[in-house]
Amino acid sequence: MPEPSEPVGARACAIAAALAVADSGDRAAARRMGPEGSAFFWRMVARHGIARGEEEKWRRITRMLALLTPASATKTVHQPGRKLGAVLADGGAETARLDKPALSEPRLARLLAARGPARLEALERAVRALARQQPHIDAASLAWAVLREDGRDIARDYYARLDRRSEQKPEDADA
Repeated sequence: MPEPSEPVGARACAIAAALAVADSGDRAAARRMGPEGSAFFWRMVARHGIARGEEEKWRRITRMLALLTPASATKTVHQPGRKLGAVLADGGAETARLDKPALSEPRLARLLAARGPARLEALERAVRALARQQPHIDAASLAWAVLREDGRDIARDYYARLDRRSEQKPEDADA
């Protein structure tokens, strides 16, 4: 893959920020866009110098960020350090004690095992499920999950967050 004109993280964060201030029509079009893209997406392509060979994956990234951006948003969904794997585990409840993960381990295993277009579809289904809880997420982490076929970062962050559940103290455990 050729070197992008700007770092992946900066590009993903800029797209997330642009979605937060986009009008509701652009946001809705970005959520439902197909292979043809949307006006919002093509503005991002022009603004961020996305190469032709990168368009499909950045269209997916843009759609996933749009899915995570609530219709009433006024602020970006980007939150540094809220890695995709951790959010898949906790559903956006960063400090909550987890009784069970938001995305089950079998679904995570299927996502990690999928390749090519099937992997991108599985990733988008997981993001759609997350979107209901309106989580904040590290936009760069989401972008890298789409751009890399390797799911090790997702798995590492997912299980690190699950392991933290045993460290969480119940609120009423003072006695």
